[in-house]
Amino acid sequence: MRYLLTFAILSLFLPIRLETGLVLLRPFELIALLMLVIGMATGRWRNLAFSAGFLLLLPFLGWHMVSAFSVDAKNGLRELLQMSIVGAFAFAIAQEARWLETQKAVNILLFGMVLILAYTITWHVAHGYSVGWKHLADPKLVFTFLPIALAGLLLFAKRGKRSALWFAWAGILPLLLLSGERKAFLIYLFLTAALLMRGRIAAMVPAIAAGFVGLFTLSIMVDNAYVEKQLQTILDPLSMGQYEYLAAKGKYAPGDTPSNVQRAFAFTLSKKLISERPLVGVGTNKFKNIVNTEFSNLPAELRLGIHGEFQRILTENGIIGLSLYILIWIAAWLRLSRTLSWAFSHGLIGATQARLLPLVLLVPCALYVGTEASGTRAFVTLTLVSLLPELTRHGLCLSLHRMRKSHPRSMRHPRFLGSPLPGA
Repeated sequence: MRYLLTFAILSLFLPIRLETGLVLLRPFELIALLMLVIGMATGRWRNLAFSAGFLLLLPFLGWHMVSAFSVDAKNGLRELLQMSIVGAFAFAIAQEARWLETQKAVNILLFGMVLILAYTITWHVAHGYSVGWKHLADPKLVFTFLPIALAGLLLFAKRGKRSALWFAWAGILPLLLLSGERKAFLIYLFLTAALLMRGRIAAMVPAIAAGFVGLFTLSIMVDNAYVEKQLQTILDPLSMGQYEYLAAKGKYAPGDTPSNVQRAFAFTLSKKLISERPLVGVGTNKFKNIVNTEFSNLPAELRLGIHGEFQRILTENGIIGLSLYILIWIAAWLRLSRTLSWAFSHGLIGATQARLLPLVLLVPCALYVGTEASGTRAFVTLTLVSLLPELTRHGLCLSLHRMRKSHPRSMRHPRFLGSPLPGA
């Protein structure tokens, strides 16, 4: 089951998809259903666990589906099928958290991401792309999530392995530059500051500022037009995205990119739609319908959905939907912090680990969903965020259980707030 869970996540990075008239199918859907069948049919999940993280997902997913049916029946059915698969995946993780060895799962994920990264780079180089490795829509996500997984591993690595991991950390920097994946580079910059400053916010702020100064220097020195343009859009994003210029002149303004112009256009239209229906929104997926019908004269690269879950949810699901969505993130942070505080007080982790883990995992994931188009991957990210406190607590459960076995006298009466292993 551990392999099925990790393969389900890795399948979202693969360029394998089947377009149907109703939904987009990936291997993820098949693996999620397979996990559900195995878990229920074999009696592995005899004692079902409905954790707080799983229950917090249900109101938002339910409102998301209700909002979809308000648009039309076909749209509602499509979202019902998608949310059912996401719900099955969340249910499987909620049950497996009791036995999942998180460190081994992260190692499998990291190994799989490295293979996908190698394939992505090889494919682009073979097709003549020395930079801008974003032509494979799904595999390019590995540039975003590989630094997160590597940072998590680095945080808990033993002293002897840290040098090799820091070497690998430095090695992915040029790959991120050449990829042109801007949010991946921003996540890498944030994680580097967090790790070097050991999670101290007061020290991270000047470190991030120094990183942007380094980016500015690099943008002047680099001798590649594509990389230079991508760095400039990071350093000065407000100067880009002039979709009015495109509408008037029929071409992009100097220095503009289609991505930035689309985001600027989507933001302007979102403000108008939010002001019209602030409480319940226009309906799930209605934004793209409006763009295709009322702005059909725009180029195809601008007639896309909103790239950012926070903005999309407020536009399509209203204040109600956004409140339910943000509640999941706030609860995950508070619950994870409480778990880590307990673990630190009992000597299972150090102060730096307790301080860093929420920053390393939750902030990059929020940045990802805040800049990415909606879809299964955004909902799976939300699922992992909501269930992160359970995964952490049960992972510490296993650590404490091993400590009891290796040091039975010193661990005879520990204060343990997590759920014990069956038979422990």
